[in-house]
Amino acid sequence: MRVRCTGRRHETVPGLLLELLLLLVGAAPAIAQTPAPSVPVSPEEVVRGDPAVPRLSLVINVGAGYTPATDMLDTLRERGVRTTFFVLGWWAERHPELLARIAADGHEIASHGHSVFDLTRVSDAEVIADLERADAAISAVTGRTTRPLWSPSAGARDERVRQLAASLGYRPIYWTVDSGDWRADATADGVRRRVLEGASNGAIIVLHFDSPTTVATTAAVLGDLIDALRARGFELVPITELLTGASPAAPAATTPAVR
Repeated sequence: MRVRCTGRRHETVPGLLLELLLLLVGAAPAIAQTPAPSVPVSPEEVVRGDPAVPRLSLVINVGAGYTPATDMLDTLRERGVRTTFFVLGWWAERHPELLARIAADGHEIASHGHSVFDLTRVSDAEVIADLERADAAISAVTGRTTRPLWSPSAGARDERVRQLAASLGYRPIYWTVDSGDWRADATADGVRRRVLEGASNGAIIVLHFDSPTTVATTAAVLGDLIDALRARGFELVPITELLTGASPAAPAATTPAVR
């Protein structure tokens, strides 16, 4: 092997060629990566996706404070469904392991505020503080911001609150269909009927993870609902995929998560 003498060191020819190649690669412009689709920030409220596309979202609100229906997570995982969970910040602080499990299963985690029940009744500063506190609490567990997805606690919102949320980088998400599973007199048959009767292209259907009757209602019929909706030709997707038309990510594994 020939050795070339340079002013700074002795180098082999192959070594010089390798060094030159590395320099050329380093000088080459980086390949542009397509950013992940995101819902545009705006104070304009979203109540459904594209009515021409057979997709819908079974979104799940978290933070009512009753017994969490963890069986819902098993059902979603077994059927390979990913969706969007709108989580209250106080709940994230008290149940970090459960929130971590939801995120690990591939679900989209969005904001439902922190602890103010009705944002329309508090000052601008309190609205901003509540949304910022929620994002901090949730991202401390998931490692990701909840922006740009936010749904108002109890559906309480007005133009002022929507404008403030948008100023923080959020898009207000409402719903097309209320399953009614938050009611104290809700029944499994009633929840199933309301969801199936209201299902349509682009629908955002709201369910609850820890309302008074969730364990006996939503958790009991979720598997049947998923099967029935798919049989009608609907694709079940998270909010971002519903609103941007993005291709669905790989489904979650079918092995139930360890609690």
